[in-house]
Amino acid sequence: MKKSIQHYVLRFISSNTLLSIKRRYYTCARFFKRGVPKLEIFIKVDDPYSFLLVQALPTLEKKYRVAITARVIINSDPVMFPELAMWNKHSINDAMHLANVYHLHFPCSAAEITHQARSVFTASCAVQQKIDEGASWTGIAELLLAYWKGIHINALSSIDEAALEKRFEAHLHQLSSKGHYLSATIHYDGEWYWGVDRLDHLERRLIDEGYGIQPNPQIEFNKTYASLLQPLNFSIDTKKCAEPLTLFWSARSPYSYIALLQAVKLTRHYGIPLVVKPVLPMMMRGLYVPPKKAIYIFLDTKREAQKLEIDYGFLADPLGEGVERCYALLAYARANNKYLDYLLSFATLVNAHGVRADTDSGLKKIVEDAGLSWQEAKRHLANTDWKEEVTANQADIYQTGSWGVPVFRYRDIQVWGQDRLFVMEDAIRQNLNLHEVAPIDRAMHDNRQTVGSLQYE
Repeated sequence: MKKSIQHYVLRFISSNTLLSIKRRYYTCARFFKRGVPKLEIFIKVDDPYSFLLVQALPTLEKKYRVAITARVIINSDPVMFPELAMWNKHSINDAMHLANVYHLHFPCSAAEITHQARSVFTASCAVQQKIDEGASWTGIAELLLAYWKGIHINALSSIDEAALEKRFEAHLHQLSSKGHYLSATIHYDGEWYWGVDRLDHLERRLIDEGYGIQPNPQIEFNKTYASLLQPLNFSIDTKKCAEPLTLFWSARSPYSYIALLQAVKLTRHYGIPLVVKPVLPMMMRGLYVPPKKAIYIFLDTKREAQKLEIDYGFLADPLGEGVERCYALLAYARANNKYLDYLLSFATLVNAHGVRADTDSGLKKIVEDAGLSWQEAKRHLANTDWKEEVTANQADIYQTGSWGVPVFRYRDIQVWGQDRLFVMEDAIRQNLNLHEVAPIDRAMHDNRQTVGSLQYE
């Protein structure tokens, strides 16, 4: 797609107008069929997000008029997971954060489980059998809990393993053909919702379409962001205010854009420093991002930004020259005490105003919007000193178990994702608080610290 029109196409693709048209089409089709919303779920036994999602399904059934079907898959497309071993380890640690927030079950011993192919297959067969028999989601969750506790699970002796293996392959094909690549996903009338993280978007849609069982239902799965920026109802230990929140950030990453804006709000709220460490985008590091994955991330960022009242979608992709020109001016911005202003200007104008950083006119606007001089800045465009800094930042996150951004780090806790800022806020509040922490809060904090430290092992 030509860069001169790309940002206009992306703005149309992510527009609320197009989304509204699509939803009206599906609503009309459902009206003529006189049916309720059908939620199609793809789960994977050895995926911790699938385990958490299954535990959340009874709540959805209790609150909304929906019909839920589930399909088990056993494989993942390796093209979609450039660092699969890191992903698997990260997902276990991350699932423990989510389990804390939503009071779901996830055994702390899960990190010690070895996912042998045979045990995964037999457990998958048992889960699919339960689904076919119409077992409750609570019963299926209990079966998954047994797997995650390391209890051997046997399927019925009468099952046709070859037939089930073909079904699992067919389910993976269905997942891919409908436009996704992750397990723990829900497909509902043309849109995808991943894990418990995106159930708030599904709930909002079901409420808007009138499928709540009770009048005026409240969104249940919004606890990762609804309570951010909590009131300062305690005395701050000012000696600890010098400890920074660190954000590993990419000039191209859509989620990094949201993370930067939210991190600025959080650090200003608590009066602590924000350190932003740039890395190269994955595609500039030789990691392939398939179009299917890229378009999902783009559309998901749009709805995530919208719920946080952040403008996004009129995107001029800076991949390549735009990123390099951005990073070439980092030292100049720092020298003029405008580093954060410059990053905010770049991120906002590129992601929300369609400003092209690969052109002089576009970069001039970005620089001047940050309060810097374009006449001075353009003399630094040939600077390559940033490469050493960026390489060191990339090595840092790889060493601690992350390959993509945004990554947040505060003291000894590290998380990945713009939607994990709640973990950082909890750690910040615990660190700054002069008063004794209530036992229940301390227990949760200690558990989160344990989870965070796992990334360093």
